[in-house]
Amino acid sequence: MTTTSLPKNYRRNFWSLATDFAFFGIAMAFFSPTTIIPSFLTELGASSAIIGLMTTLQRACWLLPQLIAARYMANKPYKKPAVLWAAGIGRSMLLFLAGLVWATGARPPGLIIVLVALITSAFWISDGFGSLSWFDLFSKTIPAGRRGRLISVGQVASGVLSFLAGFVVEWILSDRGLPYPNNYAAMFLIAFGMLAVSYIAIARLIEPPGVTSGDTPSWREYLPQLWRILKTDHTFRNYIIARQLFNLSNLAGPFFMTYALDVLYLPSQVAGRYTSIGVVGSILAAVFFGWLNEKRGTKRTLLYSTGVTTLIPVLALAIPRLFSGTALSWAYGLVFFASNASMSSFMPGWTAYVLELAPEAERPAYVGLNNTINGVSTLFATFGGLILQWSGNNYSLLFTITALGTLTALPLSWHIPDPREQVRA
Repeated sequence: MTTTSLPKNYRRNFWSLATDFAFFGIAMAFFSPTTIIPSFLTELGASSAIIGLMTTLQRACWLLPQLIAARYMANKPYKKPAVLWAAGIGRSMLLFLAGLVWATGARPPGLIIVLVALITSAFWISDGFGSLSWFDLFSKTIPAGRRGRLISVGQVASGVLSFLAGFVVEWILSDRGLPYPNNYAAMFLIAFGMLAVSYIAIARLIEPPGVTSGDTPSWREYLPQLWRILKTDHTFRNYIIARQLFNLSNLAGPFFMTYALDVLYLPSQVAGRYTSIGVVGSILAAVFFGWLNEKRGTKRTLLYSTGVTTLIPVLALAIPRLFSGTALSWAYGLVFFASNASMSSFMPGWTAYVLELAPEAERPAYVGLNNTINGVSTLFATFGGLILQWSGNNYSLLFTITALGTLTALPLSWHIPDPREQVRA
């Protein structure tokens, strides 16, 4: 694709989206649902089942509202206003959470656990509602052949800064840092500041009008439309099945950190170290998967994504059997290296596949339907917590089930076509 054939305002929109992408990623270094939130809940005395439920809530709150958002946005040629008002509501929740933890001293713990669940749920609901419109902005302003590099730029930028942020997190949580619970309040406040920068970046984007599907359909009209997509688009249906098998990786998602703290007896400040190690994984994976998306297509990208994701529980099983002491505290970081690498593969692989497959007018319906169905599989994290309770905290059993379950996505993913090959055909 030549420079002259690029959309109007391409450069400005490219850097607006990349900056938004990057600073959202930096914020997650201080508000990570895989390290910081589980660590905070562990300090509050939450059980493994509660931590699993919190992860389920986070993912369900992000994914399930998107079908509602898809119907609401069906006749809106401009999606940017929805992104901005949803982000404004949701991101203010982090400021509120920081103030709550600081003002109450995180007491009583049981009440704080409930409030953390409510506040973080509000954040993810708002972000989920706005993200459907964000994906449409992304698709309208960035051609398919340039999306891989934008994802790489955003992830690498956030990765480099998040790597440094990991050392800040480790210091804040260490004995030399702030006292508990002000250490967590400070991290939530920093996360809010990074999200404010992200908000300003997306506000600068210049959005072109998009193709719409007419008037907003009633639910009585809309639900049959969704069923028609699943019934007639065989490629999309097979993709959905493969994605749900891949989502079995969520079984163990929230428990790699609790395993490190409760079973391996590693100190809580390793959360910062693992944030930094994970960021290295996300940086390297962002470059690789961005290149793979641009040069080899989305199908090849999601196949590699499945392999990397299967590796996470395998590493969690193997590393404690190979290392001990100080070596273990560092080697176990490879679990988070692989975990963040897996997360870097979602956008250029699984998400980009739907964006390329869907007709423009029906893109919100495809994305909303995909993400809402994915929301049902967020129950896997709760099931993972129940497996631990029923098995007497047998993490080896949980990690084995997770690895084998995730691997079952590979055969079906292998047989779905690449959208770009369909377009060329």
